[in-house]
Amino acid sequence: MTLKPDIQVYEVFARQRRKDPLAHVGTVTAPNDDLAAAYARSIYNEEPWIEMRVIARKNLIAALDLEEV
Repeated sequence: MTLKPDIQVYEVFARQRRKDPLAHVGTVTAPNDDLAAAYARSIYNEEPWIEMRVIARKNLIAALDLEEV
């Protein structure tokens, strides 16, 4: 999938209870961080989340990459 230069893919993480770890719940595409957060809240609102985070995919840091081993 080719995106316009100003559109980024964001990974969405959320949790329902404080004791739960953040879990990956999906992705959104947006031109900026604010819209990515708004899209994530709107799209993934089927659960009673207490926390939701989005991060641009380009900002994820690889801790392990099997293709590099």
